[in-house]
Amino acid sequence: MTKNLSTWTLIAIAFNVCNSWAGLAGSMGVALIQGGPVSLVYGFLISSSLYGCIALTMAELACVYPTAGGQYHFVSILAPSKYYRSLSYTCGMVTNFSWIAIGAAINMIFSEQLITLIMFYHSTFVPHPWHQFLLYQCFGLVILLYNLLALKKLPVTHYFGFFLCISVFFGSFFAMLIRSSPKAPSNFVWTTFINQTGWPDGVCFMSSLLTTCFIYSGLDASLHLAEEVPNPRIAVPRACLGAIGIGFLTAFAYLIAMLYSIVDLDSIINFDGFLPFELNRQALRSDSGAIAILILSIVMTFFILNAVLQTASRLTWALAKDDALMFSSILQKLHPSLGVPVSSLLVNAVSLALCGCIYLASSTAFNAILGSCVVLQQWSFLMPTVLLIYRQRSEQFLPRDRTFRLQGWIGWLVNIWVIVVILASMVFFFLPPILPVSANTMNYNCVIILVVFLLSAANWYIYAKRHYGGPRVILHS
Repeated sequence: MTKNLSTWTLIAIAFNVCNSWAGLAGSMGVALIQGGPVSLVYGFLISSSLYGCIALTMAELACVYPTAGGQYHFVSILAPSKYYRSLSYTCGMVTNFSWIAIGAAINMIFSEQLITLIMFYHSTFVPHPWHQFLLYQCFGLVILLYNLLALKKLPVTHYFGFFLCISVFFGSFFAMLIRSSPKAPSNFVWTTFINQTGWPDGVCFMSSLLTTCFIYSGLDASLHLAEEVPNPRIAVPRACLGAIGIGFLTAFAYLIAMLYSIVDLDSIINFDGFLPFELNRQALRSDSGAIAILILSIVMTFFILNAVLQTASRLTWALAKDDALMFSSILQKLHPSLGVPVSSLLVNAVSLALCGCIYLASSTAFNAILGSCVVLQQWSFLMPTVLLIYRQRSEQFLPRDRTFRLQGWIGWLVNIWVIVVILASMVFFFLPPILPVSANTMNYNCVIILVVFLLSAANWYIYAKRHYGGPRVILHS
């Protein structure tokens, strides 16, 4: 793989994928009835502490083992010799499917944004699921062609995306501060708890963490592009930590400014459409301002999905190099002139297209795919962290002279916090968001996880069990 990405490019990609402030705006709707401002503000702080510790843990491992496999390579190296093949394979497949879910979420946000724009200018237009389906598929095709033909030769694309995302953030943030008057009282922002779910308040709050965790989906992007930077032991940890740092600062500032801008919460909760547009209309007190941000956000999704598809294809390519997938001999090939794994890109693009077909059949089932990306990603981070504790953070696995190091008890505290928070919150992510439960309010995350398990198991018994060896390294005591 040609090493044409710099440290700054990697940071730009990592931020473009997470884009935490925009992800928060797009997923705020459910959280407003699952705890309201309290769940958003304090849930955001809890989720940020979790993903901050995840970033520190992954950075520490990546500076020693910088490969496109990321989490599943860490698991293979840290796991007991008797189980390293099965555990690393499981982690690899979970990570791979999580990236497909992230791509589907970004693509669907694009189609929702465009439908909203059309409806604003054509009030008589009545959208149907097939409209969104066609927009979803067309956008996916455009991103595939750009990844195949242009992105490798134009890594500057990621800089444009980064500066656009940051510029739209600052524009939105200052516009809300200036335009929103009168502002919501401080007790609304910091102490108002809203529970319209039917669950007890504690369950309601824990379930709402799914929203604030979603904004950090794709935090591992830099890990899977490690083989395209000349100095991965330094660049990957910096990009991983940079994504969480910039994401936290922008998302928290945006969240507080947005909450202070809300003066009619009922209209937002009951709004039937793309919620960020209604939030911006109320915050900016201007339809034109909200439309401008909507158009810029549509452009932003081009850069975001490009980074997602590029990252996902590199992970598939890494799995194929380790002979973990059927047709690995084809999927691991790099095109001699394009310099990209064409087959791996096509597989991920087709997977995204199939997710769009699920939406055409059932929007509820598709929403489960979006929620499952958080669960799958957290599992992929949990496995190497547990094994790192199992290895007692031994210098045999984390050499003392590594380029990024958590000193003494700090490393233990960071790793343990990751394990505790993920295990404590995971069960709540499978609960229905609203009671009483109906077909439309049911949480189908468990079904998506079952499908991932069945597909992974089928690939294991048909192919990987005989061919997958799992990456290993020679360790010295």
